[in-house]
Amino acid sequence: MLAPRHRMFLDQPFPDSRRLRTARALYALALLLMPACMIATPWGLTPAACLTLVAALLAPDRIWAARKAAGWPVLMMTGVVVTVACVVSFSVLVHHDSWGEAGSRGRVLLIPLASLMVLGLAPPRAALWGGAVLGLLGAAVVAILQIRQHLPRADGWTNAISFADAAAMLLALVVFLRPSGRFAITALAACAGVVAIGLSGTRGAWPAAAMVVIMALFVRATSGRGHRLEAWALAVLALLSIALVLPQVQQRVEALRVDLMRYAAGDPDSSSGARLQLLDLATEALIADPWTGVGVGRFERVLETAPQCRVPAPDDWCRLRHAHSDFPEWGATMGIPGLVALLALYGVPAWLFARQLLVQPFPRRSRSAALAGLAVVVVFVLCGLSQSMWAHQLTGSSFVVLVGVLLGFSLREDPHKA
Repeated sequence: MLAPRHRMFLDQPFPDSRRLRTARALYALALLLMPACMIATPWGLTPAACLTLVAALLAPDRIWAARKAAGWPVLMMTGVVVTVACVVSFSVLVHHDSWGEAGSRGRVLLIPLASLMVLGLAPPRAALWGGAVLGLLGAAVVAILQIRQHLPRADGWTNAISFADAAAMLLALVVFLRPSGRFAITALAACAGVVAIGLSGTRGAWPAAAMVVIMALFVRATSGRGHRLEAWALAVLALLSIALVLPQVQQRVEALRVDLMRYAAGDPDSSSGARLQLLDLATEALIADPWTGVGVGRFERVLETAPQCRVPAPDDWCRLRHAHSDFPEWGATMGIPGLVALLALYGVPAWLFARQLLVQPFPRRSRSAALAGLAVVVVFVLCGLSQSMWAHQLTGSSFVVLVGVLLGFSLREDPHKA
């Protein structure tokens, strides 16, 4: 909760300046396009990034002034991202690697900036929610069209795993950030998200999507009789959505069963078997170099020394360049400091969002930015159990932007106003 002197900045009317209002409008459009274009178009995050840059250049003074209203939560988040950047930079310097991989992880430094832009420019929260609705509806259309074109898995303009992981994050936004009285469109978009995830065939995103639905059902079921009816309606619609994609789900479940049987028989050359094998190799690499790892973004060095990956007949999974799981990846490439940095990167924002939820009184708790932020972190962690989220620009950048933006929105929420 912000101190009264910090809330004074937030409670003041937005300045009547054409420059600042233009910056505010551009940033609101950026928040709309970011989730809308993320996986439903080939442009990804580029339109939102360009608009955000222009907005920041138009109003640097307003963004800088917002630091007074940010308080210690943004300061703490700044400390975390600086620590992560230092760990990544240390790994690059120790192993004499290029700064390219450091840059992909160093984007976490944008989290505090995103929070300050929300606090300073005060964009409408509905823009982010509306963009997420459009993004999920568009993703479902893309997924259906790709399956009708006989693609084995829907992947949009990225890969199937990143497509589903991004859809799960959008699902969290749609469910928990919705404005009052928008249950019908929320339910429709949520069903579209479930369809998109199911048609992608990405098993790793299923627990994340299920967690979002379970959290939504719990929150609505404990918020009064009217909300309990919404919870039942959401549950029925979720089941119907699953039924629509049941054939694809059954195929992926059967593939998982076959993979596990092959791995038990000593054949790791399958999707699930490869992940288990990569986990073993990452653990061995962490034990061998507990403080420095093999170098940030250089997991292929682990594979190069593995007996299964030596010529003349290496296994197919040896072509992978990452561990397909965040914690093993960061541990193997940056050692124990990398693991601690990743724990802080997930744990601190989760704690900040949870703390906002515990502030009493807190109106409309089921539609708060803090709850949406907590759900996004949980989704990202669950998806990261079976995918190296930071090895892909789309998912890593989405986490950075969403955490920063939702932290800013959660700090703007006044618990003493309905």
